[in-house]
Amino acid sequence: MLFIKNTTIVTQNNERQVIKNGAVLIVGEKIADIGLSVKLEKKYTKIKKKIINGRGWVLIPGLINAHTHAAMSLLRGFADDLPLKDWLEQKIWPAEAKFKPRDIYRGTKLACQEMLRSGTTTFFDMYWQPESIIKAVRETGIRGFVGPLIIDLGTVAVGPKQIEALYSRLKQKLSGKVKLTIAPHATYTVSEDTLRWCQSFAKKEGLLLHIHLSETEGEVKNCLKKHGCRPIEYLAKIGFLGNNVVAAHCCWLSDKEIKILAKYGVSVAHCPTSNLKLVSGIAPLGKLLKAGVNVCLGTDSAASNNSLDIFSEMKIAALIHKWDEKNPAAADAQTILDLATINGVKALKIDRQVGSIDTGKQADIVIVNFNQPHLQPCHSEVSNLVYAARGGDVSAVIINGQVLF
Repeated sequence: MLFIKNTTIVTQNNERQVIKNGAVLIVGEKIADIGLSVKLEKKYTKIKKKIINGRGWVLIPGLINAHTHAAMSLLRGFADDLPLKDWLEQKIWPAEAKFKPRDIYRGTKLACQEMLRSGTTTFFDMYWQPESIIKAVRETGIRGFVGPLIIDLGTVAVGPKQIEALYSRLKQKLSGKVKLTIAPHATYTVSEDTLRWCQSFAKKEGLLLHIHLSETEGEVKNCLKKHGCRPIEYLAKIGFLGNNVVAAHCCWLSDKEIKILAKYGVSVAHCPTSNLKLVSGIAPLGKLLKAGVNVCLGTDSAASNNSLDIFSEMKIAALIHKWDEKNPAAADAQTILDLATINGVKALKIDRQVGSIDTGKQADIVIVNFNQPHLQPCHSEVSNLVYAARGGDVSAVIINGQVLF
């Protein structure tokens, strides 16, 4: 039993309540109670518990990284400042072709440690060798949604037969904080038949789908040439879209496509830093949110971002959309914090378990140390979290009631 008192709690509950001089009681894996320190100390005076004085701390729900290729942390700084096509074909893909299962395990474990250190408690991954990824996730204690990559166009061939066999082999071993998903790479690397199969299999097994979508202008032009329609129109036409789909990037969208995403309940994983670095584009965040699309936040890989720090991602997201929409009120701090917390858990269908500091939810809590010059004075905790905080300000991470960092 853990009791953190005299702290500030950014709950991210339905009222977006911020409790100053607050306290949280954690019993086992769950949040047993939250409220003012004075009241909770009196209420639980006679209960044996470990007491931590959280003065100067700000407690927030665990951050969600909704699009990663964790093992690519091994390629951080390996191929910077190149055009996307050259970056992929001349550097990244040849390097990845040399990866062995142990490399993927080590790269994923390094990424998990980086994410935990910077306040991420859940990540949504797509990559090869899911067994190696699952091993790393289990050892670090982070929540991981692991999507084995599917590609069946080109020289690589990983399709339905391989994925069905993999899922049959792994599903009995998965429980708790590690979940398997389905990850067709993109519309230009996966055939129509396989895309249809992915959605059918996902619905049958109750799985999430994770796909790259409309990342570049070239991708859209090629889809128009090949299919006579844009990528999201194409996926709607073949029955792929649904509320179990998380689409990464979505930089090049028509107004019609935004309406389609909203209609089918597709979530968008916005990856601003990676998109800027690779000059892919900027997702139309304001239009997506106005249409009712659930938008969350991802870093993409450390090869195209160089960091897996969601605090950094929040600040960049807030700034680029102010400029892109020519409106300083666009992408306000509260909206951006929502992208990194409650919107992420909605996309992953775990919003009943985590995503806010609420009584009865799993205790996924990040403690941020505000006793630092760059986080003082504090006129608004939410503002400081988005515009001033960084991953290194995290003092502790709690997942399922267990202090992991």
